[in-house]
Amino acid sequence: FIAGDGFCVPPSMFIGRHQARYSFPTLNAQHIYGAIVYYDGQMNDTRYALLVALTAAQAGATTANHVNIDELVVDERTGRVSGALATDQITGEKFHIRAKSVINATGPFTDKVRRMAFDAVNKAKGVDTVKGDSDEKWDRDIVVPAGGIHVMLPDHFSPAQMGLIVPETSDGRVLFFLPWEGGTLCGTTDSEAPISMHPSATKEEVDFVLAESSRYLNKKVRRSDVLAAWSGLRPLVKDPNKGDTKSISREHIVEVNDGNMVTIAGGKWTTYRQMAEDAIDKVLELYPSLSKVASSCQTKNMMLVGSDRAHIVCDQRFDNIMITLREDYGFDRDIAEHLTRNYGTRALQIAEIVKDGYVTRKPGLHPKRLVAKYPFLEAEVVFAVEQEYALTAEDVLARRTRLAFVDQKAAVEALPLVVDLMGRLLNWNSRTKKDQIQKGLEFLDTMNVNFDEEE
Repeated sequence: FIAGDGFCVPPSMFIGRHQARYSFPTLNAQHIYGAIVYYDGQMNDTRYALLVALTAAQAGATTANHVNIDELVVDERTGRVSGALATDQITGEKFHIRAKSVINATGPFTDKVRRMAFDAVNKAKGVDTVKGDSDEKWDRDIVVPAGGIHVMLPDHFSPAQMGLIVPETSDGRVLFFLPWEGGTLCGTTDSEAPISMHPSATKEEVDFVLAESSRYLNKKVRRSDVLAAWSGLRPLVKDPNKGDTKSISREHIVEVNDGNMVTIAGGKWTTYRQMAEDAIDKVLELYPSLSKVASSCQTKNMMLVGSDRAHIVCDQRFDNIMITLREDYGFDRDIAEHLTRNYGTRALQIAEIVKDGYVTRKPGLHPKRLVAKYPFLEAEVVFAVEQEYALTAEDVLARRTRLAFVDQKAAVEALPLVVDLMGRLLNWNSRTKKDQIQKGLEFLDTMNVNFDEEE
């Protein structure tokens, strides 16, 4: 079952050699006797996370973008973590966030925040702590970051509705080819990796993916085929309550740290709502008085913005949104599909931006693409700034659209246009625009591997 009761996919099935070649034309037919077909869901993880935050904001949460937590604060009367000192990374403003309870849900950076709680509680007690002190229970790392290298190839390497999974490569890992955002996403997962804000792929990792890919396809995958290459971190965890700290879990754990800070760590996208419920339940257990002002966790049945929650816009028949974009607004098919897939009913808001015009575009004109090759629009930049908290060019190119992940060179091409449009919307001066260009180029440099010309 996918996404709860009532949503299911067809059962798995075996197909023979000829059907396998027909279904995945680029498959190397040598030594192929058949294949197993199974069905799975696909998501745009960055936009999904954004929609979770936007839904929380609509439900009454206060959300903050580009804010760094500098230090946790402890109530000296109770010894509990009661907030944080924070810095707005855009303006440099420092401020104090006060809370009755603090939840640490920081993925790969979980241990850093656990350490902050440990230090803050001991500071309130007048104890000077140094990493490695005797109270090991709260000072022991529980996160084991697992890196995943991903390479983007042109769309002709995979059919539009079929992916390929190789369960065991030459080094024992999984290799996958998946149609994604107008290209082919391939790569491996679960290799050791250091914690970093900007993990990046190495030449060796990309060459490995290309070599393994060439073994299973009927044409060689070359370095020149690579549109983008990037890496991510999955925060696997060790359960601190178990003696065997070497055992790594792909499930999630809830831990109560010093100062009654609640840590939720590990897990995966398919269980994120259960993780939220377990974390909130633990908070209510620690602070029963909160039950008077807050009900139990509501995540199980909460629908996200853009999902036609009231069944008014399209009765959750999202193909109707695509039809409306094509017939009523005259959008190209690839643009209509892209907007519907990534925005749901909110795609109609972007269509209205195009219809009404914006700071650099007159009303009634056909939607303007950021680059000719892809369906990402200037109107999405406007929408990102006005409705989705986008404050930097990197926000737009990587975390509102996914152009930086799909095609690094195309993102570099679009960068000046994005900065100019955002500058008009956010009243940036020339210095800020120049800074955004520089920071954007620095970020985009991490989204591909620069092979030497002689190679």
